[in-house]
Amino acid sequence: MKSQRILSIDIFRGLTIFLMVFVNELAGVSNIPQWMKHVPATVDGMTFVDVVFPAFLFIVGMAIPFAVMNRIARGQRSFDFWQHVLTRTFGLLVLGVYMVNSGEMNAEASLINHSWWAALLYISAILIWNRYPKTDEKLKRFLFIGLRIIGVVVLIILYFLYRKTGPDGQLSGMTPSWWGILGLIGWAYLLSIILFMVANKNLTALITLFVLLFAVLLGLRSDYEFLPSFMVWLEGQAGHIAHTLVTLCGIICSLLLMKDGVLEQPMNKIRNMVALGILLGFAAYFSQPFGGISKIAATPSWALYSAAICCFVFPAIYWLVDLKGFKSWANFLKPAGENPLLTYILPPLFYATVGYAFIPAFLSSGFPGFIRAIVFSLFILWIAKWLTQKGIRLHL
Repeated sequence: MKSQRILSIDIFRGLTIFLMVFVNELAGVSNIPQWMKHVPATVDGMTFVDVVFPAFLFIVGMAIPFAVMNRIARGQRSFDFWQHVLTRTFGLLVLGVYMVNSGEMNAEASLINHSWWAALLYISAILIWNRYPKTDEKLKRFLFIGLRIIGVVVLIILYFLYRKTGPDGQLSGMTPSWWGILGLIGWAYLLSIILFMVANKNLTALITLFVLLFAVLLGLRSDYEFLPSFMVWLEGQAGHIAHTLVTLCGIICSLLLMKDGVLEQPMNKIRNMVALGILLGFAAYFSQPFGGISKIAATPSWALYSAAICCFVFPAIYWLVDLKGFKSWANFLKPAGENPLLTYILPPLFYATVGYAFIPAFLSSGFPGFIRAIVFSLFILWIAKWLTQKGIRLHL
């Protein structure tokens, strides 16, 4: 199996990150159509906004086979490989939990202003996870290590300065009320890469594991009628399983693409990926009785519909960019595709340092608010490009 990097994956990743920034900004805009918002938990359905997060899970999955093959080609030891996987997962979980708690902070009870706390959080993340240049100069190496240590120390201090009001009305410190978007990505990444390695990187074996995992999820969503009692404990993990299914779909899509080389028999690859999308669409339709369609509840139908959409969108980008060579249209997405974590945390860092007071009221409602969200998202991509050029490139 030949490993080769293709531009369409970076563009798809960049587009997804851009949309994540855009829909997060759009969430603060009132008087816009419901299809521009997340569907409420009590409603059976989904909008394009509900597809953005699973699209990133899908692209995480697409990147896994390429990354694994590259590490194998470099002769990386198994211990080093799993150390990298676990370290990356841990970083996503930690950052996800901190970001969740930032939104739940009781600023009056805490020992620090919320804006300062949030700004220091994201600055620390940059110090810790920046990809510093390799150098033979001892002074620079010590400097880079020192910056990472400062970031870790600040995160620890922020932990002890933090207070929030719990469900019982009592003050408490930081707790993982949920894992946050980054944390959910971390769990899906870890579970998917474990399954990918268990399947020995084999497409047929991985599809078999996907079907088994899908059956387990259906069982969890059907009052355990099809599951033995000893598996009931998985109820609390149903969301992680749904997210992992989407990531596995991305891996399967990449394996279809990588077979015999990513640019060999491209139309066959496109047909295979679209066929996968059609099959996932049928599976999503017939699984609607198992919880309906809901991003909030992470139902099987929502997960598979989202993966099916990705199986249609990615081949279109692959055909346009890698086969036809039309790629200049996506230049503005390049910083988000190459530096996704930095791009994702820039908006909360921006608002932590600048605040919201500068936004006029008319730019928070209706069509002007929609335009503001687009302009802000493009502005974030410009900042990400500038910082990337200055050597700030985050890597978990």
